[in-house]
Amino acid sequence: MSASAGVALGYEPFADEKRREARLWIPAGGRHVVPAVSAAFKSALLSAVLELKPRHDARVVVLGSEIDALGPNERAALRAQVAFLPSNGGLISHLNGWENIALPVGYHAPQRVRGLAPEATAMLEQFCADARSVLAKLPEEMTLYERKLAGYVRMRLGRPQLALAEDLGGGLGGGERRQAEGFAAAYLADNPGGTFVQLEDVPDESG
Repeated sequence: MSASAGVALGYEPFADEKRREARLWIPAGGRHVVPAVSAAFKSALLSAVLELKPRHDARVVVLGSEIDALGPNERAALRAQVAFLPSNGGLISHLNGWENIALPVGYHAPQRVRGLAPEATAMLEQFCADARSVLAKLPEEMTLYERKLAGYVRMRLGRPQLALAEDLGGGLGGGERRQAEGFAAAYLADNPGGTFVQLEDVPDESG
């Protein structure tokens, strides 16, 4: 059996092998929290995973596949199974919540758009009291939590097998942070075989 079998996310830089952050090896399935990730390491990791291009500086494994061994079509198919939730939600500024949520599904699977509104609303209602308000707002009208939530619903509707979330609770108060912590469980309830990875930032101790 291949050493990469059963691995949802593997990242091994060829340089600095003795550093604490030098190796990330996450098994498939469930929720995984990667604590205290530096900006430099996170940037390199996300670039490797989201671009899925052959690399000379690191070994990259995504959903059991060694990236360097895949052809362009295989990498494109694999990329469709990976989703990323930025810390600010990653919404497009001139689109409202509904348009932001529906756009990727409409592009990749237009046949699903007809029944998408009830599905998106139900997902929002798991984590907020006023789903209609979130759907109607532009990103600049939303709170940080609402932006994260809209981005999460957009990601979840894409049904990825590997979901990466950046600094999920960052900038949120206690109640909203606890709500955001439930994102992984809801994603896994929809995708029992999926993998939810939380990349947590290094705490800011400047204050």
